[in-house]
Amino acid sequence: MAQRERLIALNGNAGAFVTIAATGPTRGIEFMEDEGTAPQGIQFSSFVDNFVALNTVSFGSEPIQIPNFHRVGDRGPLLGMNAQNTVGTPNYRAADNLIKARSNTATATTLRFIEYD
Repeated sequence: MAQRERLIALNGNAGAFVTIAATGPTRGIEFMEDEGTAPQGIQFSSFVDNFVALNTVSFGSEPIQIPNFHRVGDRGPLLGMNAQNTVGTPNYRAADNLIKARSNTATATTLRFIEYD
């Protein structure tokens, strides 16, 4: 199972949510606040409920996982896909948004985000 890991800068809670989109075929995701600095906690919403619920998580050392319950081994439906083709062409497809997140305090923070194939 291949994975793609990114560190993403998040705004403070007075700022806008940062939208995190798929960078490839994605069958599962997990994310947590990077503990390289003082943890602030995060506020996030996800594709699971069409970005309706706002979830707040105080700092912790366990990642938040959004698994694919229909996955069997390395096969199963995709939760998200990266952008396809070139912007402006008739068959262009934008990348799927996976989560929207920001810091739980006025201090900006960093999110460690992992996508699984």
